[in-house]
Amino acid sequence: MNSSPLGVDRRIYDADLYDGFNRFTDDLPFYLCLARAARGSVLELCCGTGRLTLPLAGAGVDITGLDFTSSMLERARRKAREARLRIRFVRGDMKAKSLGRKFRLVFIPFNSLQNTYSVEDVERVFRNVRRHLSPGGRFAFDVFNPSVRYIVESERKVQKAKIRFRLPDGRKVSIDERFRYDAARQTARVTWVHHVGGKTFASRLDMRCFYPLELDALLRHNGFSVLRKYGSFDLKPFRSESPKQIFVCAQR
Repeated sequence: MNSSPLGVDRRIYDADLYDGFNRFTDDLPFYLCLARAARGSVLELCCGTGRLTLPLAGAGVDITGLDFTSSMLERARRKAREARLRIRFVRGDMKAKSLGRKFRLVFIPFNSLQNTYSVEDVERVFRNVRRHLSPGGRFAFDVFNPSVRYIVESERKVQKAKIRFRLPDGRKVSIDERFRYDAARQTARVTWVHHVGGKTFASRLDMRCFYPLELDALLRHNGFSVLRKYGSFDLKPFRSESPKQIFVCAQR
């Protein structure tokens, strides 16, 4: 068994690279709808450079963003200043950081829960979410629905130029992906080979895979009721073939 530590390479969190490959917006209407329905303050965990935080604030949502990476928060604050938005961005670990207040909605977007690798750490996240939820508040998040077929097929090949974009300075970026599944730790071990302006470097992105019944049980065990579970951001019901697991929960 490979016992190398699980984690995410710090180069994944380079703000320019992050903004380049994180242009996904399919989740924005979903989280905006939840934020408006909350009718109160909202906390986004793992907010990154503000991909969702800024448009939600621009729509009138009272939102706070928390992230562990200083460079990402610096970029988020700069974007907020340029957009003339008042947003509180806080550096901290979602497993433990206390903000000293309650929120009507807490959400963890973009598969970020999959960067917690042990059951103990997942439970620490859930406990911290509960500490920050006001009575009647909602907890929402999304993760991938693991596909055995995808795992098998992805281990057989290198996906060349899976991601392509340009940096603000005009340099072209192309990213190849290699994938290996660590069954003992239920973790997809992804290596990205970045080709940036003639230079090449590799970075690692480990993602914990949560199987559907396992995640349902973890939520119940940690004091949550699942109110709704979707399989995609167009609100289709969750099924075996769904690409995502999208949860809306309340405290029991």
